[in-house]
Amino acid sequence: MSKGPSTQITPQLCVMPATAADRGYLIEAFTRALAPYYEGNHLVHAERVLQTHLSGADNRGLLSTRQLLLVLWEGAERRGILNLVFKRQSTCKISPLILFPPDRNRRGLGTILMRAAEEEARDAGARNLYCTVAKSNHSTLTFFLEVGFVKCGNAPEQYKTGETEILLRKQLSPLPAALQAEDMISVAQVQDDSSWSEVRKLLSSSLPRLIEGASDSWLESMHRNAQRSGTSPKDEGRRAWIYAAQDRSGCCRAGAIVTYKKGGALKVMPIAARDIAAFKALIVDLPTLLFGCGRKAYLHHAPSAAEVAALQESCWKLEGLLPGAYREDVVTQQWGCPLDGNEPIRSLRIHNRYLSMIKTGQKRLEIRVAYDHIKKIRSGDLIRLVSNSDSDQAVRRVREVRRYAGLAQMLQHEDIEQVLPGLKPQEALQRLREIYPPEKERRGVVVLDLAEPNTS
Repeated sequence: MSKGPSTQITPQLCVMPATAADRGYLIEAFTRALAPYYEGNHLVHAERVLQTHLSGADNRGLLSTRQLLLVLWEGAERRGILNLVFKRQSTCKISPLILFPPDRNRRGLGTILMRAAEEEARDAGARNLYCTVAKSNHSTLTFFLEVGFVKCGNAPEQYKTGETEILLRKQLSPLPAALQAEDMISVAQVQDDSSWSEVRKLLSSSLPRLIEGASDSWLESMHRNAQRSGTSPKDEGRRAWIYAAQDRSGCCRAGAIVTYKKGGALKVMPIAARDIAAFKALIVDLPTLLFGCGRKAYLHHAPSAAEVAALQESCWKLEGLLPGAYREDVVTQQWGCPLDGNEPIRSLRIHNRYLSMIKTGQKRLEIRVAYDHIKKIRSGDLIRLVSNSDSDQAVRRVREVRRYAGLAQMLQHEDIEQVLPGLKPQEALQRLREIYPPEKERRGVVVLDLAEPNTS
């Protein structure tokens, strides 16, 4: 009995549930594709996966409910395999995804299987997809990273002596939807007493459970340091900077204090957020806002599971676990992020809907308000576009930077189809002004003309 739907991609390409007739192909594909990276009996592995799929239930896996084995067909030829293991924790494991015979022309066959994986996982209510890939399997590892998976860690000799497995995860969000007001979060340096009051309240509410001995007087001492002359870490004598993430209503939803440390490192502590969207906005934007002001930034925090996921999806890397460092019963984590390099990459948050358009080539022009950190972007720079709702991202090179006094002027000179595909000029202007209200538009408008990293 076969399980799962059939999906017709083109007249020649389709994804079908595996049947008993696929047994020979599966055994050959498992053996040839997996043997270089995994020890064990691959014939038995293929037989077990097929039988579990055909039975409709996973009686062997204590934490999994079923497995779905799909075969990619091109005409009358089998081209690939995708096996999905659905877990009781509302997650889904890819184990494995194989193109066989190997496709050296990169015709998008792996992407077809990955789309099937995401559709099936979403339909099953899965929160995320995960898998492992051998470190030496460079092409497969590169593929998973390109389609939005993030590295979660390394596992030496997990499946084969001398081989390291890379643990990968991709968060599954709802399909791209219209931009909502709560998505419009801006991160900026705090320089007035009113904004500081909101940040202090937010930080104070989280301190007792994370840092023993922390108090309002400690926060106020850092605030006084932040009030010294100068506005950035480059200014002599400046020892602290305060940043806040605010939504369109002006509500402070996340905040952090950055202090300068000897040797050129910038420490982010304390940090707090009301919700994960604001936390992600803060940790994605901080490296760009601090760029060039020190060798690296590092934060000390005891993050939630959702906050760990956001950190993994950004440019921050876990550097250490510090049990009892600030409170006896808390494991503080240190996460670091370089602020210099031979070819630095700045990160910009983007709504998933527009990121999808950029990745498919529908959209080439990204519009931004002329904040100081945006005005520093130059032709030739690499930009990491980070989804504000899941782990998806894309790296693009800035082909050209153009500036305008306002949105209307910009739309008179730019290709609207490359700014907001499918909208007429007035519709595009209205949509952009929903994102950028008058007080932001008055700063000026920057157009980033983007290209694939390997193109000019």
